[in-house]
Amino acid sequence: MKNINTLKWIIIGLVLANLLLLFAILKDTFIHPKPDFKKFIIHELQFDPQQIAAFEKEIKIHKAGMDAIEQKIISGKQQLYVLNGLPHNDSSEQAYLHTLGALQEQVEANFMAHFKAIRKLCTTNQTKKFDALTKDFPKFFSKPKRPKK
Repeated sequence: MKNINTLKWIIIGLVLANLLLLFAILKDTFIHPKPDFKKFIIHELQFDPQQIAAFEKEIKIHKAGMDAIEQKIISGKQQLYVLNGLPHNDSSEQAYLHTLGALQEQVEANFMAHFKAIRKLCTTNQTKKFDALTKDFPKFFSKPKRPKK
């Protein structure tokens, strides 16, 4: 009888441990949802078909600008990393770092121009709602949290 009670407690402990493990795995999975910004804006602001068409056009313009900047960033990083194999030259390294910083500034300016263009598409009531939604924007464009090792 004593062995059966011990076995019951062991089984209960294992079930609880599995539930905790499952919760931990699922919790980490949902840390950074990757929602669709386009659908979010259209749904929350209740864009009409004309606004949706203008919004999609603005997205294409924004993506084209971001792609161009991203290519410059990749090129700049490649040039910076080549310096690792060369004799130490602080001025070249600082110049590349400064260039990469300026490119990151362009990325942020491109986002701001994009948001301003979206805001211009809004009606008066939608503008108020858009302003309230801006606090949610970083979750759409931030990089996901790296998984724990």
